[in-house]
Amino acid sequence: MKLILSTAAAGAAFCLFLSACGGSTPSTSGGVYMGPVANASVTAHEIAADGTVSDKPSAAAVTNSDGTFELHGTLRYPLLVRATGGSFEEESNGTAANLSGELDAVYLSAPSQMVVSAYSNAIVADARAAGGLVAGNVAAAMSRVNAFAGDIDVQQTTPTFVAAGTASSVTSGAKMALALGAESESRTADGSTLDASTQDIVAQAANGDTLSSCHAGAGDVAADGTLGAPAGGNCSITTGAATYMANPRNRSGITSAAQIEPAMPGAIETAKGSAGTCGDRIALLNDNLALFDGRRNDVQAKLTGNMTKTNWATFQTTSSWGPLAGQYGAIQPPAGCADIDTFQRELVMAVENYWVDQNINYCHHHIPGWLPMDDSSSADPKYRNSSKGSTSGEKSDPAQKYGMTCTAQRNGIDGSQVVQHQGEASAQALPPAQIQWHGVDCSDFTAWVYNFAGLTTDNREVETGITTQACMTPAGAASTHAWAGPKQTGVLLDINHGNFDDTSKHLLPGDLLYISVAPPKVGGVAVPETATSTIALSHVVTWTGKKWSELRNGPEGWRYDPAHIGEPGSRLGGDLAYILDDNDVLHALTTLDPYMIIDSHYAGPAYRPFYGWYRGSVSNVRRIVGADAARANPALADLIVEQRPSMARQATKSTLGQIVLASNHGLANGYTLQYTQGSNGALASCQRVGIAK
Repeated sequence: MKLILSTAAAGAAFCLFLSACGGSTPSTSGGVYMGPVANASVTAHEIAADGTVSDKPSAAAVTNSDGTFELHGTLRYPLLVRATGGSFEEESNGTAANLSGELDAVYLSAPSQMVVSAYSNAIVADARAAGGLVAGNVAAAMSRVNAFAGDIDVQQTTPTFVAAGTASSVTSGAKMALALGAESESRTADGSTLDASTQDIVAQAANGDTLSSCHAGAGDVAADGTLGAPAGGNCSITTGAATYMANPRNRSGITSAAQIEPAMPGAIETAKGSAGTCGDRIALLNDNLALFDGRRNDVQAKLTGNMTKTNWATFQTTSSWGPLAGQYGAIQPPAGCADIDTFQRELVMAVENYWVDQNINYCHHHIPGWLPMDDSSSADPKYRNSSKGSTSGEKSDPAQKYGMTCTAQRNGIDGSQVVQHQGEASAQALPPAQIQWHGVDCSDFTAWVYNFAGLTTDNREVETGITTQACMTPAGAASTHAWAGPKQTGVLLDINHGNFDDTSKHLLPGDLLYISVAPPKVGGVAVPETATSTIALSHVVTWTGKKWSELRNGPEGWRYDPAHIGEPGSRLGGDLAYILDDNDVLHALTTLDPYMIIDSHYAGPAYRPFYGWYRGSVSNVRRIVGADAARANPALADLIVEQRPSMARQATKSTLGQIVLASNHGLANGYTLQYTQGSNGALASCQRVGIAK
């Protein structure tokens, strides 16, 4: 009887024949990973010049128990590799899972090896969304996703696994293992699908994020001048990476974000001055202008992807927020300076004064030195958008895709401000050519100042996102959930608008005051707070410890003279008349003599009176310098805000959970803070609840 072989069987027999005769068949090795995916079907499909994928596979294989496979035969590129079926263990929790749907990878030329995962899937999804699998789209998608994963080739880097819970050196393989764990952690925490997780990678990569940093934005859109993350953005995978690093099942060997942060300029420097001037903000600024100028002119950005020391200042990030901040080194006190806390507080004020004097604008950027690309001539500019009348990023036209990135309240030619008048909600917009396009917003400014002064060793210690900065307690809080935002440095104090007259005596220069959205109004009258009032926190200012009269009558008095409002060199905000509700600013300041705060609002970092909305909506305070002393101070014991585990809420369909914070004073009056993490890596919210007393 004559044996007739099928095509596949004949091919296999021919392979054996060649091997027996000393020949060989070309093969390409690879792996499919969620964790390692066993028994998955892998097929290769040729891609035509127009991006069309062939239905007929040119090679096929089945993965081994460790996820590896070999495709035999001569392959022609470009090529789509598709994996379907199979099973794996979740990196995040070890549960058994089946691969649902498919994982794809795309190769323009022959790779050293093929690695198919959610990240290669994101490259394919990104390129298809851009118009198809043509070379340009694929290359651009590869650049974005590879940069997001830590500047590795996610389609050719095999994950390197180590014993669970152990630390190891940072290699490309370790980064790939971390990336897999981050995706698993994010997807399982939210109960989302592989397709949704793929889109999270695409969205974060498009926004210029990394596994260690996310363009979280400054907060919620509100009339105070804060803005949320870029449209369609979230921090899902980055949040997953932070959680996975602390997971006992972590097999990447990377246990902290600092291990994968790019090296940044961060030299430790010593401030000039003497024992007699180290507690004087004016002297510190005058003595250390060269030091501050050096830091300003150095690389301000976190260098990722194709960003370099020479192109960071104008690098076109996909996100309109620009580059994330780099990390500065500490500034040591002058010799003989005994009171370190006072030195550091006054250093903060010297740094804030320095940046006020730079005449930068109010912009939704992470760093002040970045100049966005000039797209002002386009119909709907993304980078140079100064939507008329807006200080909060809204779209002036519902048909617009983008909202404001910089206000039009500071003149780019000489740094002067547009002066706002009583009752005037906004000022006349300037032509784009006259707008100062360098700037930062409120919470980016406070994070920047403490970084620039060298008082944070990691720029996640004061998060740029207002919700985390305002609500999250320091590292070490036993009740902090893995999904929560970065633990913030310092101590939270329950100094609020209800008890301010009694507690403001405890405030010190450099303290950060968090301000909520103004209460809703009915018929022009604010709705009274109730036990269930829930109002979002949306702004942050710095306490200077100085009244206006002290500043006006001091050595730099001209800078605080209302006669110079709007002029370059004036430290007063151009919106004082609006805040004071009085066009006679000199009369109002003389009569009220308010404490002055510094914040980035309207026309950028400037001095403003702690009055009106500021005074009426302060929610809580963060003290960074002298936090330990505050915790040990009996007078502050009942004002220390801490997490209350018994009051925390579990996850719901729309959230990962909620942390409740309160002081003893607040608990007695039913006043709490609620930090709620939305699902799928969405921005967290921070709200004050109850009646402030």
